[in-house]
Amino acid sequence: MGQIIEVYEEHKGLHGGNYYFIIENRKLVHISQYALSMKKGFFTYYYINLDDIKDKNVIEVSSTNQGIFDVVWMFPAEDLSLKWNRRRRQELPITIINEYELTHIGTKERLFLSEWNRYYKPMLNYIRREVIEKGGYVAVSHLIKVHLNNDLKYPVSFLIPYSENARFMSLTGLTKQIHQIWLTIRILREFTSDILKLYFEQSSSIPLAIIDKYSMWYEFDLNPHTMFKGILWYKSDIPLEMKKIFERAEEVRKKYNINHFTLRPDIVFTYASNAKDFMENPIIKLIIECKNFDYTFWEKDVEKQVKPYVEIFYPEHMVIASLKPVPQYSKHRLFNYGIDVIDNVYPEGSGEYELMTYIKQILI
Repeated sequence: MGQIIEVYEEHKGLHGGNYYFIIENRKLVHISQYALSMKKGFFTYYYINLDDIKDKNVIEVSSTNQGIFDVVWMFPAEDLSLKWNRRRRQELPITIINEYELTHIGTKERLFLSEWNRYYKPMLNYIRREVIEKGGYVAVSHLIKVHLNNDLKYPVSFLIPYSENARFMSLTGLTKQIHQIWLTIRILREFTSDILKLYFEQSSSIPLAIIDKYSMWYEFDLNPHTMFKGILWYKSDIPLEMKKIFERAEEVRKKYNINHFTLRPDIVFTYASNAKDFMENPIIKLIIECKNFDYTFWEKDVEKQVKPYVEIFYPEHMVIASLKPVPQYSKHRLFNYGIDVIDNVYPEGSGEYELMTYIKQILI
């Protein structure tokens, strides 16, 4: 037997993890597939016979707590036995991953790639075309920025090699944000052809955009300790109408037996143009909740999130914008509760145009 080397990885998803893949005939094979044994602790250690990977190359994928790097490193597999700074590393753009097949992803994930190509890549292309290529910019999470800066065959969530569940959790957040941001920009383009400069952040104290007499907010945070960048931490008194909202929220939480309750509708239109005005007069014109997975995946949210929003915020209008089809019986049930549902909301989907018509009728 040849030399046994120790290779370790830090398994933190895309927030500090580092992962090694061996290149095998246009495929990327995770280092664990070559391990004679392994040990888990703060790091995960793999013990590998160097002869098994000799004359091959390694692709290293790394991230920090801010997110994944948009570059990867390639070096001879023999250098895995050396310290990091002694490896003969070649820096390459992350798009190099497009040239390979990922062997660690499962059947469901491979099937998802058809959705990635049909829905999410067109959304990313739209954002590039309508904002970035026209001289604007979007301040978004690092996870989204990597995909906007690079046309990727795979969502970077698939580069997490050690856990299907970790990949799914990352993918859920990624695709939800892409759908929300695309839809926000798609709505804005119905009202303006101006260069867009948008800051997509939770708990913002200023609206994302102004449309005539309405303000548009992204992930409109009304949780008491975080809303408007934590305004209630330094405000001595809470306006009466806001107190009523918080009181209703507590009543609804008990009514639906909700332990963890997040008051953060996806897209909100208000009459108030700033935080101070909203605190004094918290009237909501329209709430848009974005759902991008199958109805069976978010059906439980109807009782735990969607209905509570109606009972707490008293919006004049509320609509669910679903990427996937929604059963007619559910649409009817929600309509009777004052909630509209428009499905097939994706680029060139029938719901895209239906939703734009719906919003313009409300806001104009």
